[in-house]
Amino acid sequence: MGVESWAAFALTLLVALAVPGPDLVLVVASATRGVREGASTAAGIVTGLMLHALLAVAGATALLVSAPGALTVVQLFGAGVLLWMGTSMLRASRSPGSGDPDATGHRSRGGYARGLATNATNPKALLFFAAVLPQFIGHGDGAEMRTVALCVAVVLSAGLWWAAAIALIRLFGFHRSSSADRIITLLGGVALLLIGAGLLASTAHGLIIPGA
Repeated sequence: MGVESWAAFALTLLVALAVPGPDLVLVVASATRGVREGASTAAGIVTGLMLHALLAVAGATALLVSAPGALTVVQLFGAGVLLWMGTSMLRASRSPGSGDPDATGHRSRGGYARGLATNATNPKALLFFAAVLPQFIGHGDGAEMRTVALCVAVVLSAGLWWAAAIALIRLFGFHRSSSADRIITLLGGVALLLIGAGLLASTAHGLIIPGA
């Protein structure tokens, strides 16, 4: 890949990371509770990306997307995960945060699991590796190495992106206010419910009207 191809890929990846979605909602909500929980959630998200990357390197992503009904199953499962997490965040917004170290450690472990589950079942991430990445990989000699290089670039860039996001959230001082924590958790829960409902509706529409 030449300089121009790398620049185009970097711009495409930046846009994909910057577009608001479930990952951003979870990181923002987690980071307001503490650096440890925010970092744990981001680590879960990056781990999900690593799974997508491994599937892409193994050539399994294209097979999964092309399999009849496979993408629909992923979309339905992803919608269910988002609806469940959104509901959980709405419940959490009604409870005051706890400064207890054991509670903080428990939330950190939960943050990692939520980040992993959200990204691993995110159809957008799956389609990025299945449809966008191949445009920069091309064919011919060295395609395997280009696939590995681009997948590594995606994972590392995501890690840096979320680290910067957490730093900015903490810089603005949202973590110093318990009311801000509850408001952000409430808004995050609503956002996840809306995203999940939208994904569920679009998937159901595609089942009712094939090709829609």
